[in-house]
Formats: sequence, C-alpha cells, structure tokens
Amino acid sequence: MKIITNVLSLILSVLVLSNPLSAFAQTKISYGADPMQYGELSIPAGAGPFPVVTFLHAGCWNSSEGMINAYRAMAKVMNEHGIAAWNMQYRGASSLGGGWPGTWLDIANGFDALASIAKDYPIDTSRAVVVGHSSGGHYGAWLATRPQLPPTSQIYVKPLVNPMALVMADAYINPLVIDSIGTSGEVYCGEPLLEKLVGGPVEQNIQNFLEISPLEWLPWGIPQEFIVSTYRYPVSLPRELAQGKTALKSLPDYPALAVLAGDEFNMRLIDKEGHGDFVKEGARGYLATISAVLRLLGKQTE
Repeated sequence: MKIITNVLSLILSVLVLSNPLSAFAQTKISYGADPMQYGELSIPAGAGPFPVVTFLHAGCWNSSEGMINAYRAMAKVMNEHGIAAWNMQYRGASSLGGGWPGTWLDIANGFDALASIAKDYPIDTSRAVVVGHSSGGHYGAWLATRPQLPPTSQIYVKPLVNPMALVMADAYINPLVIDSIGTSGEVYCGEPLLEKLVGGPVEQNIQNFLEISPLEWLPWGIPQEFIVSTYRYPVSLPRELAQGKTALKSLPDYPALAVLAGDEFNMRLIDKEGHGDFVKEGARGYLATISAVLRLLGKQTE
C-alpha cells in the first residue's frame, strides 16, 4: 500500500495537461496546508537559471479550483521563450479561510514560495515578474506595495521575494470598485465582497482598506505595464465602466497617479477588447500581455 501511495503522489505532483495546444509538464507545489494553497511550476528546457513569471488568475476577487487553468497556455509560451512560470492558486474572498487576512496572506506566501523553490529548481528570483488579470492584477499590484505596509498589519509578511516588474491585464486596482453598483443596479461581482476582504464594514476597518489599496502606496518603485480595454479605460466620469458593471461617480486615474509619483510606467489601450480575451489564446489582450512580459525581461524590443 505504501508503494502504491508513493506512486500516486508522484503522479499527482507532475501534471501533464491533456489539451494538445497547451500540453507541457508542470510540477504542483504546495505553499500551505489548504488544498487551494499551491502553484504549478513549469521550467524551460536548458540549464537556467531562468527568469520567472508569477501568474495570478482572475475571478472577481474570488477563487475556485479550475480558475488556475486560465494562465496555463501563457505559462507554456513563457517556457518557449526561456522563462519559468509559477501559476498560482489561492483562497479568494469567499473561500474557507480566505478574505481578511487569508487571501492576502496566500498571495504573499505563494509568491514568497519562489525563494524555497529556487533551492531546487533553476529559477532566478531577482528577475521575478508578476502578471495578473482583472482582480489578479489588483493582487499583483498589492504584492508590489506590501513592503511598505506596517509590520504590525495582519497581512504583513516580510518579503522573501520582490517583483522586479508588474503586468496588469484589464485590471481595476481600486477596492472601491469591488462593491460598486452597475447600471443594472447589480453589485459588481454579483455579491458584496469588500467586507470579506477588509475584515468587516469598511467604515470600521479603514486601516485595513488602506492596506489593500495599492493606490495609497504609490510610488511602487518597479516598472509597471498596464494593458487595458476601452471598456475599462479611459475613465471620463461619470460614465458606464466595464460594460455597465459599475458606474462610479469618481475613480482615481491610476496611470496619471503612477507617472506623477515617478514610477516607470507603460500603458497599452486596446479598443473594445473583451475582458476574457486577455487570457484567450491568440486574442489581442493575450498577445499584448505576452509582449509586455518579454519587453520587461529584455527578450523583445519594440
């Protein structure tokens, strides 16, 4: 029985995807005891050490099994360009153990896991880029800001790895969006989530709200690539945003704030690109995200 168990564990640790368009070997590595606390590591052929891209999937600040699939195709492309990929799963706002502080601790600890992974795999954590789609972009931006958080914070984890650059794909990074109301009268994500992410009513948890709001901590001190659809930007308020999912009366202009703060910033605006197309193989948003990563790592010039 022990032999059978060991064989099964080995099979489970290395995932070979069945889709021929994105079939490649990935190693499943846990960074915590919860079933949602893991990532999929894929390494290019060769000796390395390789730069590494951490992918943070979307999900309207939530997370469930299967959402990690969104970035598997792009992880394969990274490997083909000599870049390792760390495709992260995490507990979202509504997950058991998620919300405040669990979700934020997962993002921090999952990313920091690269430090221990680098002891066994040929990755270069000094060349670690973070890519996040939609709410994953918010989580990525938060990773860029977390060194500035007060050490007394419940979501502070002393960084073992810091991103050298950040790519946000069709992302809102302002927590005010999370429970905003669209033109249909519906809450942005279909249910209120902000209280879960800040640990209670916002008015009673203002400090927590500030700690999850990357805009409060500019400059971040790393290059930023903002790839966004005209359905989300430019913000000329008041107007419908995200195809009517939110109609905020005011929203800080992140690109302007980043530039004024002195951060290295590049923006690509894609006309009427669908939100899901930023992780859809061959779509403009998908290709723009890949292009941004390659540019940041010096593997492509434009």
